[in-house]
Amino acid sequence: MTERAALSEELKNAIRDAARWYAVLQSPEVTRADQRAWQHWLTRAPSHRLAWREVERVQASMTRVPGAVAAPVLRDAALSRRELLNRLGMIAVAAPLGLLAWRLAPWQQWQAQYTTATGEQRPLVLADGSQLMLNTATRVDVDFSANHRRISLHRGEILVQTAPDPNSPVRPFLVDCPQGRVQALGTRFLVRREGDETRVTVLEKAVRVRPSGGDSSRDIHQGEQLCFTRDQLGQTLPARANAGSWVTGNLMVVDMPLRELLHELGRYRQGHLSCGDAIADLKISGSFPLSDTDRALNVISQTFPVRQFRLTAYWVTLVPG
Repeated sequence: MTERAALSEELKNAIRDAARWYAVLQSPEVTRADQRAWQHWLTRAPSHRLAWREVERVQASMTRVPGAVAAPVLRDAALSRRELLNRLGMIAVAAPLGLLAWRLAPWQQWQAQYTTATGEQRPLVLADGSQLMLNTATRVDVDFSANHRRISLHRGEILVQTAPDPNSPVRPFLVDCPQGRVQALGTRFLVRREGDETRVTVLEKAVRVRPSGGDSSRDIHQGEQLCFTRDQLGQTLPARANAGSWVTGNLMVVDMPLRELLHELGRYRQGHLSCGDAIADLKISGSFPLSDTDRALNVISQTFPVRQFRLTAYWVTLVPG
């Protein structure tokens, strides 16, 4: 048997096993013994870790739905444990395994990379059961080792829901970016890259923030946010009222200046979106769909004293109505 054929067969078996383990872990009937057995399987061979990441990728591509990443779609489907196993098993076996083997063949590239395009959102379930939602135009790397659970945020925004680490001793859960490091303290939180700053918003419990260029750190708690640079921690402030609303597929705002609202909507569309200075401070309240920003602009135009000036489909300016 050639090395390529052996690799394909090994991946085929690993992907079948990974799909069944995924179903077990998402079942309401999952036990601590199941979790320990899965962890043992995952760490037993490099092919198991590669297969697990591929099953995560396939599952994520099938569950691109709005809403918080509180639970994967499969958990919400009224399926028995056996039905879940069978479905995911068929998904894995039906995948083009020859292509998977070719794509995953460089064994040193265990670290998976995940991205979203402009306007896209993507949920992921990580190897420890933690859940990640990537917002528009986001790029992350995931690196789980014996010593840490680490997300590297290169651009964009993520929502993180950490899960208890099945390993002992417990590994820290970290989010790294050029400005520094965010360490989860058993929590649900947002991290957003904004130019030379990173903004952290805590939705549940707390995180610890440390700039990359300093020794100081600060704990941020539920309902708080903080911006930091490489060298400085900003002021701890109350979290924005709409923090995290994007995971529902809608941007919910209360008295947000029009200029700021258009900046947020512009993250989900290609091209230029702005408004005239005369209406920049107009206070806007409402819920606006992120998957159809043209519809959001129509709602704004119909509800508030503004109108759209479209030079092209990709150059839109709001002016006084």
